[in-house]
Amino acid sequence: MHMRNIPLVSLLAVVAVCASAWASDDVLQSSLTEHAIEESQFTLPGSTPFHLTAKTFESTDRDNDSHNATIEEYWVAPDKWRRTVKTADFSEVLIVNGDKTSETLTGDYYPNWLRQFVTGIFDPGEPLQGVDMSKSADIPRAYVTPQGNLRIGDVGSEVCRRFMFLASNPPVTNKVFSTYCFNGGLLESVGSPGYEISYSDYKKFGQKQVARKLGEYIESGTELEADITELRELSVPPDESLFAINQTSAPLRTVVVNEAVVRTLLISAPDIQWPTLTSGRNPGTLSIYIAIDRKGHVRETLGLNSDNPIMTAAAREQVMKWQFKPAANNGERVQVESILTFGYETKIVPAP
Repeated sequence: MHMRNIPLVSLLAVVAVCASAWASDDVLQSSLTEHAIEESQFTLPGSTPFHLTAKTFESTDRDNDSHNATIEEYWVAPDKWRRTVKTADFSEVLIVNGDKTSETLTGDYYPNWLRQFVTGIFDPGEPLQGVDMSKSADIPRAYVTPQGNLRIGDVGSEVCRRFMFLASNPPVTNKVFSTYCFNGGLLESVGSPGYEISYSDYKKFGQKQVARKLGEYIESGTELEADITELRELSVPPDESLFAINQTSAPLRTVVVNEAVVRTLLISAPDIQWPTLTSGRNPGTLSIYIAIDRKGHVRETLGLNSDNPIMTAAAREQVMKWQFKPAANNGERVQVESILTFGYETKIVPAP
């Protein structure tokens, strides 16, 4: 329900592959995404009604509670469910009942990191839309291990594809990447700008195989985890009061726009002050992912491809102070996400 509905960048080419083994049939590769979702997404039509609870936390620092959240859902059908998401600073109760929707919010910003987990749990197929694992521009079409041809579903068959995009802030362009990995025919990880989710500890639920642990990479030294602590079948229909909607409301939306669009919203954007370097590429380029709340404040940044991590850190810190016009879609304030690309040039100072 939190839609990424505006294209971000144009797909140019598949540029790299990592694989311990490949399915050797192009038809199987092209249908791998659909196969994985059919096997594991438990919110598709005909799926088993369920009650789910999940907890999120920072796995690299359990004492840091800034990424603690609870997620709960009662699900009867794709058009009948109730979801509750809570952190210390934000909460959402989202109810869908037929053609009616109701959302109650506290707090002014739905964090990107939390929405990633919600999407990863309930709608893992959303980030896979349009991905064809059989496509390759500059690599052999198939790889097989010495043991023989592997087919989707074989234990230990890992298939990964990495796609390249161009992020652009003319005259500067930079390569950014999306990577999709599957193992044994099930989704293992998705890494794309603004979305980094991995799946593990698959267990059977109804006719599905559902991952009980999800990981999320923020940056080096900061990784998050979501553990599904309960996933049980609703053998008895839940109380109808859970799905009662007294007043309809449109859910909060997050839209992803290209850099040209997001820069038209700028109100205050001081030039980046680049630090001096002792080594590394100079001049160079970098890209960062930004998340903007409904008031136009930058709330999160993520590093993407960069010629120098020091420059990425400098850009992220300073962009957090930029101010944008509040964005609206059909008259409703929306959160905005985008990529910003920079070219940098600085002084090289010899190390002492």
